[in-house]
Amino acid sequence: MKKTYLIISILLVQLLLISSAQARCNLELFRFGSSAEDIKKQLNLPEGGMLPIMGGESQNVVFVPGEEVCKDEKAFESAPVNFVFLYDKLVEIQTMRLSEKPTMIQWAESIYGEKDKKPKSFYDEKPNAQWLWDNFNATIAYSIRPDANDVVESIIIQSRRHQSYFEKFAKEEEELLQGGAQ
Repeated sequence: MKKTYLIISILLVQLLLISSAQARCNLELFRFGSSAEDIKKQLNLPEGGMLPIMGGESQNVVFVPGEEVCKDEKAFESAPVNFVFLYDKLVEIQTMRLSEKPTMIQWAESIYGEKDKKPKSFYDEKPNAQWLWDNFNATIAYSIRPDANDVVESIIIQSRRHQSYFEKFAKEEEELLQGGAQ
């Protein structure tokens, strides 16, 4: 009986090790709270390797080609990665990919765990679904929608520890809108 439990335990540990080895690119290795300069150094990008696509005093969004962020990860080919900074702190990572069939969901589930009870529409010929799940550090949002004969997948990974930054930014934006409307 003890031998059976030992064998089962060894098999479970091996399964866990195999599944973690399959996931080559964990975007959470880019620590939430890091500055844009820290992320650039971590990526070891040449000068100009990060392209700001939107900026301001409080918010900065930086684009990096997926191939630069997740080398050798097929799911990130032709999938830009946007690093969102509020008050010069990394608070969100976004990526989107157009492909013939869902590919990013396998990557996301290999990192963040498999989502049980996916919406039935995910399995449609032209999938159209979205869902959220959490881990200790982040909330992960996944969506998929049809686009002609392809699908568009989107993943947003948002820091749970930096919610005060989102709230502060939203309040500033609301005040700007109210001031502009007067």
